[in-house]
Amino acid sequence: MVQALQIISFLILPILSFIVLIFFGKRFKKHSSTIALGLMGLMLFNALTIFANSIFYNSENHHSLTRSFEWFSTGALNIYLGYYVDNITVIMLMVVALIGFLVHLYSTEYMKEDSRYSRYFAFLGIFIFSMNGIVLADSLIMMYIFWELVGLSSFLLIGFWFEKDRPPMAANKAFLTNRVGDIGMFIGIMILYFHVGSFNIKEIIGGVSDMDPALLTLAGLLVFMGAIGKSAQFPLHIWLPDAMEGPTPVSALIHAATMVAAGVYMTFRIFPFLTPEALTIIAVIGAITALMAAVTAITRNDIKAVLAYSTISQLGYMIMALGVGAPVYALFHLVTHAMFKACLFLCSGSVIHAMHHSLHHLDDHDTDPQDMNNMGGLKNKMPITHAAMLISTLAIAGVPFFSGFLSKDGILAAVLSYYYKYDGWTIILPIAGFGAAMITAFYMFRLIFKTFYGEPKKKDIYKHIHESPLPMTIPLMLLSVLSLAFVFTANLNPLKSEGWFKALIYKFSKYHNFLNMDYVNKGIKNAHYDAMYLSLFVAFIGIALSVLIYYLRKVDVEKIANLFNLVGLYNLSKNKFYIDKIYNTVLYVPFFMVTKISSFIDWNIYDQKIVDAWGWITLKTSKYVGISDYSLLDQKIIDGTSHLTQYVSGKLRKTQSGVIQNYLLGVLAILVIFIIVINQI
Repeated sequence: MVQALQIISFLILPILSFIVLIFFGKRFKKHSSTIALGLMGLMLFNALTIFANSIFYNSENHHSLTRSFEWFSTGALNIYLGYYVDNITVIMLMVVALIGFLVHLYSTEYMKEDSRYSRYFAFLGIFIFSMNGIVLADSLIMMYIFWELVGLSSFLLIGFWFEKDRPPMAANKAFLTNRVGDIGMFIGIMILYFHVGSFNIKEIIGGVSDMDPALLTLAGLLVFMGAIGKSAQFPLHIWLPDAMEGPTPVSALIHAATMVAAGVYMTFRIFPFLTPEALTIIAVIGAITALMAAVTAITRNDIKAVLAYSTISQLGYMIMALGVGAPVYALFHLVTHAMFKACLFLCSGSVIHAMHHSLHHLDDHDTDPQDMNNMGGLKNKMPITHAAMLISTLAIAGVPFFSGFLSKDGILAAVLSYYYKYDGWTIILPIAGFGAAMITAFYMFRLIFKTFYGEPKKKDIYKHIHESPLPMTIPLMLLSVLSLAFVFTANLNPLKSEGWFKALIYKFSKYHNFLNMDYVNKGIKNAHYDAMYLSLFVAFIGIALSVLIYYLRKVDVEKIANLFNLVGLYNLSKNKFYIDKIYNTVLYVPFFMVTKISSFIDWNIYDQKIVDAWGWITLKTSKYVGISDYSLLDQKIIDGTSHLTQYVSGKLRKTQSGVIQNYLLGVLAILVIFIIVINQI
């Protein structure tokens, strides 16, 4: 009973925060954050308790807890809702609770001047409620319900500043793009249900063995479409950079631990029944996403846009890892990425917050506070933010002693092992993996150098820059510590990836319906050192190039741009591979053309020519019918008949003498006339 209440509290606490603040937030005003932070603190404490229990007591036997109940039943259809808690669930709940709490703490200062302060924290509550629902779901239908709630709550948060022009458009774009993936996901779920007869994930895994391989591949890929949308994979990645229009703490929440991680988590859960053919397609999608997003990030000057494309690239890594049969490393990277990416976004928010205050002091409303070309030299002004961002940058670049090295090394080893096994065209996977690693190191240090080093781009802005207050810097310090490698290994050896974290989740790399996972894991282990040395080399190249170009300034940026433009790469990066333009040309413009034509037909032809014509005919017909009715029927026939009746009755009235003999004589006369007529016939 206690365990059940403990698990359910992950849903009760955030939804309680939403209900209280959405209905009574105006009464609490600035105390809204205290209520929300208190409830998130309770959830974090609960997560820490369960997490500690998993580490110290259940790491060996991988204890799981499950509970379900019938939601509704109609005919042969029975829908059950419930939760399933294992080590993976516990880790995800811990990540969501920690990032959620730190984002709440950070937001108390970042959003304190906002007029919709309580509404903001209410939206955070329903967002975390929805994410926890996905993590706890024991069935695909329950996961889908919370999946859509995450989409709704992210729509509310991205479009939070709806009075501006761009946030509502970004929110709509995110919502509609995700619906494309969600449609495929729902169809895939239905295919699996009609074959297995259950939505329960464990029952589906055990019940698809006799399913037609082609149909199972199709069903798996359709369900994966949901992940393509949520986790911003090619070609449905276009919404994520625009989602930066929401408040920066929201960006940290969406990009780090929650919304975008949902796709990876869902794919991890369905991994055991994904066919080799489906996994191959998934690996290719992940590789394309990782490399393309990394190349795009090189030419971004908006600090949040760089981090947005970085998120897409890292999500590509996770999806690629799942595709090559390394789910443990995909999840490992999800967790490490949650820490350093949340830190990176909150650091960027700290910089933007300082820039905003400086520009406000100068009464400057034209300078973009997010453009790195307006920054420079902030290291001395913002030492905590600089240190935290440098640590998290070293982590994402895959430098030893930092968490990103451990998880990225495992993914690259898996990708290299996959190539060793299949050869041929699979060379594109390690090229994408190691290429994206080098580019990531390059553009992330480009961000560091342009923001914190060199001479200030605008001296008047620089004068008024100061470090962010404690509610904003405390999360930065904590997350930067959690970006260190020893946190996940409890070992100071920078090259050793084994530790408590992998021990906790390693079991989940041993089972698959169609793959020999022992063979796969052995291949990954054998490729480990090759991948490690190569990943260190490419990371060094990326960092070195960034130092030469942006720190030492030994190489002219324009010359590099012109060099890359010889093969069209610079323009591809600058224009985001023309994906948005392609969508605009192929989808949006034709769609709007169709709607314009439809509107013309509806208004100018159907409405004005047909509907209005019938209206005119009806009006004229009713007019003449009215005239005929009144002048002819009413006045001539009906009134004429009544007048005639009145006249005749008046004349007949005069014939009435009141003498009975006269009446008898009249009757007799009529009778005589009747007899004469009869005889004549």
